[in-house]
Amino acid sequence: MSNAEAFDRADPNNLSDAFREIALGKFLQGQVMQVRRNLDPVASGPNPENIAADDAISLPLGGKASRVIRAYARAGGVTGEMAIAAPAAAPAAGQVGVGANGDLVFLAADAITDVDVIYVPERGDVLEVVFPVVLATGILVLPAPLVARGVVVLMKAEALEATLTGRKIIREPGVAPAAGEAALDTAKATVNFAAGADGVTRAKVSLLLVAANGLAEFLESPETSI
Repeated sequence: MSNAEAFDRADPNNLSDAFREIALGKFLQGQVMQVRRNLDPVASGPNPENIAADDAISLPLGGKASRVIRAYARAGGVTGEMAIAAPAAAPAAGQVGVGANGDLVFLAADAITDVDVIYVPERGDVLEVVFPVVLATGILVLPAPLVARGVVVLMKAEALEATLTGRKIIREPGVAPAAGEAALDTAKATVNFAAGADGVTRAKVSLLLVAANGLAEFLESPETSI
């Protein structure tokens, strides 16, 4: 019998163990499709992780978005059904997208003030940690075990010791960051800062890693604790 079949059996003596095994709270926040109503990206205020041209709805670190399914704007400079921006692309007029850090983003010029969004979250485990940065290159080399596990999203990057300290705008992986920006490289093995302008030597980064407890693998494996 697989763990999936054991879940269907729903033995009350073992369900609590099963919920712990799959990290039920993280699963509900990070893998179940989310429906959010009456959102106001303008009221969310400036978000330092997103580019100036975008208004953003900041999502929790454990529940960042992977892809938008549908969005409908009730009020603002643009109303009605919204188009979905291409992955990693900044939203154009009338579009909604996912920012490089996993937030929901809209073109600021659209001035959306009331919007419903249905989206698929990005599942993973959150890690916030401080690392040194090479001053000459602006490169923060992530430890090999993290790279081997798999970095999914760079959600925040804050320069703690630098010429220009503070939280950075997060750009798409592979983008060469300008002053005030940070980005993963294409392989997601390093976090890159603007070497000359920012002069970063130590930074705190918030990363979403591949989940330690893969749900599909757990459900397909033979019954263990449930």
